Amino acid sequence: MSNELSAQDLLPPEIGLTLLGFEKSEQGWLVRAEGRTRSECPSCRTQSTARHSRYWRQLQDLPVQGKRVALQLRLSRWRCRNRECEQAIFRERLGEVVAPWARRTSRVEEVLLLVGHRTGGRAAEFLLKRLAMAVSDDTILRRIKRRARAAMHGEQRLRVVGVDDWAWKKGQTYGTILVDLERRTVADLLPQRSADQLAEWLKQHPEVEVITRDRFGLYAGGARRGAPQARQVADRFHLLLNLREAVEKELARQRRRLALPPVEQEDQSVTKTVPVPASCSRANPEVQTHKRQLVAERWRAKKELFARVRALHLSGRSASSIVRATGVGRRRVDKWIRCTQLPTRNEMEPKPTSPRFFAAHLQRRWAEGCHEGPRLLTEIRALGYRGCYSSLAKFLARWRDHEPELKPKSRPPASVSLRQQAGVHPTVSGQISPLVAAALLSKPRPLLTGWQAAKVEALKKACPDFARMRSLVMSFRGILQSGKAATLARWMKKAVASGIYGMKRFVRKLNHDLAAVKNALRESWSNGPVEGHINRLKTLKRQMYGRAGFELLRARLLPMSRGSSLHRK
Repeated sequence: MSNELSAQDLLPPEIGLTLLGFEKSEQGWLVRAEGRTRSECPSCRTQSTARHSRYWRQLQDLPVQGKRVALQLRLSRWRCRNRECEQAIFRERLGEVVAPWARRTSRVEEVLLLVGHRTGGRAAEFLLKRLAMAVSDDTILRRIKRRARAAMHGEQRLRVVGVDDWAWKKGQTYGTILVDLERRTVADLLPQRSADQLAEWLKQHPEVEVITRDRFGLYAGGARRGAPQARQVADRFHLLLNLREAVEKELARQRRRLALPPVEQEDQSVTKTVPVPASCSRANPEVQTHKRQLVAERWRAKKELFARVRALHLSGRSASSIVRATGVGRRRVDKWIRCTQLPTRNEMEPKPTSPRFFAAHLQRRWAEGCHEGPRLLTEIRALGYRGCYSSLAKFLARWRDHEPELKPKSRPPASVSLRQQAGVHPTVSGQISPLVAAALLSKPRPLLTGWQAAKVEALKKACPDFARMRSLVMSFRGILQSGKAATLARWMKKAVASGIYGMKRFVRKLNHDLAAVKNALRESWSNGPVEGHINRLKTLKRQMYGRAGFELLRARLLPMSRGSSLHRK
């Protein structure tokens, strides 16, 4: 075998071309070749040696050493000698190397499609130009959409399909995505979230045996109408999510029981010193005053706007006319006209990284006369604080402004208990939101941190239903993991017997979709891959700046052809 590269190697070996010559220019390489001395009629498959005429055909091929390569082929038109054939004259075909009427070889088309499918039109244009295969973005997108349309006629058989919705515009318009769960690829994309469209699509795929979905009733009805032979499987993640939402609503009804008293501290103590950076000794009072003035001015303007909206509403104006008159968004107007006072801004539940989490302890120590930031930092660090000193300084700055002549006092080092120093028993007090309480209720004990476990124990004492619902939720998690349908029936009876309205309502909804829930215990399929492809769909939408139409979005989401030599899973 020769190790030398010749110009003949630049020609595709499958079609039997004869090299005539080649030349190099500033644009790249130009390779001339001649076709065969006989050809086969594409209609009747009869070999012909009767040449009708010759013509030149130029094709773009893969580059060499960063230079563009063009194939200039001298091909023939042939006469078909089969008198029964309808085609008297035909052009010489080049097999799978070049499609009829194509201006590029198939291997260039594969690279074009692969790069365009992965990166999009404009990015693929820049990349291919750098690789000496200059193609416009419009051509790339046109080829991607043409490939997707051709793929619709050569679909593989689908046995297990996952269904979910995706948002064109969140909260307003939605579409439907269908995923082949056996191959973990997108099977199709539908422009609307409609039971009729889903049913029609399933009727075109009678081979479907299993359909996984969330608890959305629209898809359940569409699946029953379009594929009555298929088994519907409820997604286990969404079952737990629905249970958590039911628990959160029930805790919202018992919000008054989520107010926890402060935890008393122990007397046994040890001393622990926390170093404080010199640059963080105290927040600048002028900066803090300026920030407070900005916040107060924004709040005053907001109150004036609220008063104007309320006045227009009381005068009989409609919400739409108020929006046009004030420029306030429709959702905010709808919210404000239902309120008699301007609602305060919701604050996130404090975490151990925030000084607000230890507000009760800091207020008590401040009232006792301890106004020194480093000492307070030492104490809350022992209680589990994981933030920095500057955050604590900002938190204390508003208290310091009321005592401008405060001087540091010589006090003994702060003392905290051994349990607090270990971070096992943080301050658990104040109002806990239903959202946080539901999250703690649904979390298994091995996954709870020290302060989370302390909150769970405090909530069990303050709210008796919290303990019962936590027991039911943990049992339901175990049933989903073990997959025992008989245990599910006993759990449902136990949940109803608990007398908790939220649990009884959840069981009532389970009964409406009981067959799919039982299949979730027996089948191993889930909607996890579907959720992953929805995230990929969101990425593609953002990558195309939200300007891609449905056809292009579908074309980029569908997988590349498995038969392509450049395809990789």
